Amino acid sequence: MTPAWQQRLKKSIVKNKRDAHNRYFQLATVAPDGMPRARMVVFRGFSDDDQSLLIITDRRSEKVSELSHCSRTEIGWYFTHTREQYRLRCDSQTFLFSDDSHESQTRRAHIWNSLSEAARAQFFWKTPGVIEGAGESPALIETAPDTFAVVAFTPFHVDHLVLSKQQSRVASVLEQGQWSERAINP
Repeated sequence: MTPAWQQRLKKSIVKNKRDAHNRYFQLATVAPDGMPRARMVVFRGFSDDDQSLLIITDRRSEKVSELSHCSRTEIGWYFTHTREQYRLRCDSQTFLFSDDSHESQTRRAHIWNSLSEAARAQFFWKTPGVIEGAGESPALIETAPDTFAVVAFTPFHVDHLVLSKQQSRVASVLEQGQWSERAINP
């Protein structure tokens, strides 16, 4: 059974689909030095089991090392048309090329095949965050390179705030495998 928070989130995604910027959410991680890090990422859909939100990233990026240091994250997602904010505390799992599990390979291949050529090209660029230098990137190939990673975020706490005329806020918490909800003061 789909949790109520996820049903609301899916409705929010549909209602705000007309504006491309609503596909982006903020991802907060913790760096190995203990400092918080935040960045915008593109939502790539839900996992096959519908339990996790997916993004893609370059395995050489700082977020991958940050997630390996601390897999707990928070997602902040604001939908402009419906004036809704979601804050999702999540556990994350990164699926790399080196993972030999069938689930990892299937997930990566499915998302890779859904990407535009421009989105695929970025995984053949030089390492993210390094000083640019001379040289060319390797040619684009059809299969996902080892730099391509999928990250799944599985929520365990969701805070949904509606900022319309009638403001409301609901906290959803996963405890012992069951979701519970309670209305809280906006």
